[in-house]
Amino acid sequence: MPLTLGQVAEALGAEAQGDLSLPIRRPAEPARCGPEDLALAMEPKFGETLGQGQAVAAIVWPDADWQAMGLKGVIIAPRSRYVMAGVTRVFELPPEVEPGIHPTAIIDPDAQIGDGAAIGPFVVIGAGVTIGARARILSHCSIAEGATLGADALLYNGVRVGARVRIGDGFICQAGTVIGADGFSYVTPKPGAVEEARATGQITEASRTAGFVRINSLGSVVIGDHVEMGANCTIDRGTVADTVIGDGTKLDNAVHIGHNVTVGRTCLLCGQVGIAGSTTIGDRVVLGGQVGVADHLNVGSDVIAAGKSGISSHVPSNRVVMGNPAMRMDLNVESYKALRRLPRLVAKVEKLQKLVSKTAPNE
Repeated sequence: MPLTLGQVAEALGAEAQGDLSLPIRRPAEPARCGPEDLALAMEPKFGETLGQGQAVAAIVWPDADWQAMGLKGVIIAPRSRYVMAGVTRVFELPPEVEPGIHPTAIIDPDAQIGDGAAIGPFVVIGAGVTIGARARILSHCSIAEGATLGADALLYNGVRVGARVRIGDGFICQAGTVIGADGFSYVTPKPGAVEEARATGQITEASRTAGFVRINSLGSVVIGDHVEMGANCTIDRGTVADTVIGDGTKLDNAVHIGHNVTVGRTCLLCGQVGIAGSTTIGDRVVLGGQVGVADHLNVGSDVIAAGKSGISSHVPSNRVVMGNPAMRMDLNVESYKALRRLPRLVAKVEKLQKLVSKTAPNE
């Protein structure tokens, strides 16, 4: 059954005007709206296309002359993207997973399953696992021994949760993510090429090695409340201490977090971010797509790193960085401008060299 415009506005906590009894079946782009769709015209540039559709109800910007646009009722959006988040929540189509435990699921007798949990086909849950109330676990997920999954969690298809991993409430994880994989940590019997290169800048025969010895990961992963992870993320467990991700942090697709990393609260890590082992990330940090962070660094709170930045040194709090190597944004912009001027500068130097050589006295 459709909602009314008034019901949608109430769910959003937003102001509505006009006919609040208008039926609303789904949100849509203004140019493609039918008569029972809610046009997403939160900014004037979107309102220009309303006439191409059949919308009679819309979400509009403050002070919009909505009656002149032929609308019968509107919801006011003072902050368009924030209202958009509420709209997607109201009209979300949740994943289909039957309540209870699917008969093909394999659950160890020692596992504890919370009230109202839904466990889909071919899920494997190990010994000593605790699943919180109302958790939803879709098909082909596996949760290894001793792991804890909080209340209201949602694991999409094929998520792997490793042994002893502890995850808080409200966790959302997209398909294919692996949490608690072994850390990438090896050592050579004697000082190797990397160590020699760091110390001397050279590689000699003395540092050649016949192989690498694994350093096993004895720690695990601890994830706070209301954390979300995209598809195909990989979170390594710690060597001795745990890898930690703080409350409210969001990871995009294909993010990799190395062993012993600590990520603070309310961080945003965009696609293909990679954080090397034993690095600490503060609170409210935003790392743009493909940002790489080297090992054993401290990145302070309230840092923003532009996409493709390469962070190879400590970053203090409250700083915007970009570039590779990453530096303060203003310095990077000046460096880029200087780099673009180099061809002209070289041409001027060559011209001056010719002029000097012509005017120089014969020896």
